[in-house]
Amino acid sequence: MKADLTRKSYDPAKYFSRVLMQQGRVQLDADWNEQAAILLHMIRRLGADLGGPYWTNDGGFIPARLGITPLVTDDVVIPFGSFYVDGILCEIDTTPVPILNWDVGNSTITVAQWTVDDVSFDRLQYLYLYDASGDNASTVTGQITAVHYENMELTLNADISSMLKSTAGRARRLVTYLQQPYWPSPVRLDTAVLLYLDVWERLITSVEDDSIREVALNGADTAARTKVIWQVKTTPAQTCLTPAAIRQLVEGWHRGLLRAQVQPASVTTDPCTTAPDAGYRGAENQLYRVEIHVGGKIGASPSFKWSRENGAVVFPVIAAAVPGTGTTTISLGNLGRDDRFGLAAGDWVEAQDDDLVYTNRAYPLMQVQSIDRTRLQVTLTGSAPKNFGSQPALHPLLRRWDQQAGDPTAGGVVLDADGAVPIPGTVITGVDIAQGWINLEDGVQVRFDEANLATYRRGDYWLIPARVATGNVVWPTELGAAQQLEPVARSPDGVDHHYAPLAIVPQLQGEQQIESCVGQRFVQR
Repeated sequence: MKADLTRKSYDPAKYFSRVLMQQGRVQLDADWNEQAAILLHMIRRLGADLGGPYWTNDGGFIPARLGITPLVTDDVVIPFGSFYVDGILCEIDTTPVPILNWDVGNSTITVAQWTVDDVSFDRLQYLYLYDASGDNASTVTGQITAVHYENMELTLNADISSMLKSTAGRARRLVTYLQQPYWPSPVRLDTAVLLYLDVWERLITSVEDDSIREVALNGADTAARTKVIWQVKTTPAQTCLTPAAIRQLVEGWHRGLLRAQVQPASVTTDPCTTAPDAGYRGAENQLYRVEIHVGGKIGASPSFKWSRENGAVVFPVIAAAVPGTGTTTISLGNLGRDDRFGLAAGDWVEAQDDDLVYTNRAYPLMQVQSIDRTRLQVTLTGSAPKNFGSQPALHPLLRRWDQQAGDPTAGGVVLDADGAVPIPGTVITGVDIAQGWINLEDGVQVRFDEANLATYRRGDYWLIPARVATGNVVWPTELGAAQQLEPVARSPDGVDHHYAPLAIVPQLQGEQQIESCVGQRFVQR
């Protein structure tokens, strides 16, 4: 969750049932967020216990043939309705639009609204036409072949004569595998595959959705949101796999382990002397975020990046990136509210938009070369993704990361060519705790355990609260082999993906049927 948070305090292993606010106490965002997390955990656990690891009550999400002429052989419809994966509710529902006029001869309809659910009507979209009053039982499914924005007209490749007498006609956009909202790069269904659902949560701030801002407060940035993202994906399997089997195929079982600590004090014989490099030396409380930048196993050069602000320092992009000779110039909506949340020469930034988030792609980080504060432009060393910033609907932004190259002999790190920090490729479990540690800043250190056994997944992250009052980080400890407290090796805090099989889709020719997987109630989690 890349938001401006104090920390993430919810721990399901503590089995807390609610948060009680006390009078006259300091209010923290972590307490409110923990209450929401407790309630959400209970609701989702209830859904999974009652319905199973995956289920639907209305047939939603179970793929079906499009049922139009000519026969569609590379796409399927994802029906309206709901689907639960580990108790997480996924929904498909599009807003019906009134049809004002029917031109039967040209198979053209006039619609009352052009942009629906933040999406405009366009060629190749599929529509479902029906009578909302129930007076006409006929329905039509067709594909848009032409759009006439000036007349609000849509031409379909379907016979609409059966709907001519309908005075309450409605048009709903169909969701198909190739035209799903959160998966911009589906592979066409030209071979037999297993369709499965990948479900996860995305954090949304006002940069990704401006409607969150309150105009009465002059657009002040307030609370963030989380959003359930569902993606219908494919795997070559010819049988309905369990969720566990899908998980093993997609991400593996070992996503990496991380330990965090503050730099131990230097050994001294003077009991009255405290080493100046001991403990957390930052001037402010911080929530450090360590995030995998390039995934894969050791040998494939996995790397990470880190932020002292939980990755929450972002800058909206308002104009397309302009490439130069080894540089990129980008126009921003702002340069941050203050120095702490601003940009400076030498900072590393990541280009991001909705498509990059949904496909979980990694591009090399770019380094700030210069800043034109009058024009709100930043010149970066490196190249942005192709056409980055050219589509405002994708909410392009730059995200600041805080790693910097340093002298390894003095405790610094060497950065990869893409600006990220390489993950050491040696087995370090069981060795002296002082070995294998990577310095972030101000005494905060991290270490990847069993690095050669892990398959790191891009986007996985760990959160490390650092506190001035204690001079330490908030991280669990345990007794080690030397009977001394050592930081625990922890799995990532997220991103947590949940999987469910949907159907076996044969090569779509003739009248071959789609085999649903949802009737099979697997109990594996």
